[in-house]
Amino acid sequence: MKLFRILLHGVVLLLANFTGIFAGFMAYNLMKPANQISVQVPVAAALSVLLFVTWSIFVQAFPSKKLVLQGPSEFAWVFLAALVWNPVIFVPVHYVTQGYLTAPGNIVASMAFQLPVNAITLALTCAITRKWVRLAGEGDTPQPCR
Repeated sequence: MKLFRILLHGVVLLLANFTGIFAGFMAYNLMKPANQISVQVPVAAALSVLLFVTWSIFVQAFPSKKLVLQGPSEFAWVFLAALVWNPVIFVPVHYVTQGYLTAPGNIVASMAFQLPVNAITLALTCAITRKWVRLAGEGDTPQPCR
């Protein structure tokens, strides 16, 4: 179950990243001729954090706590899983939607986005879900980051 939990959270984190990057690109298109990076990155980062924190709170609300991340090591593994899932998911999706393989630079750029954003996302998720569990008074609930 631990491996499934880590892989699932890694995919969800990656999907949050991709959703954020796409939304940031849409925001940039609305604000042209603004600088693309100055618009896209903050929107993408904020949405990535919001989506993954929302997912984590949603998982905390399940009656079964088997999907709740348990401990700092699982958060670290999710961080790495999201990086590994990046080319596994991005390359086929790009090929299907664009008709050609993506350049390696696109994968590197998305990973460069993921490194700091996912570190911040997972740290905030750890803090928020721990506080949420405490506020809910669920003493027997697995603590996300002890």
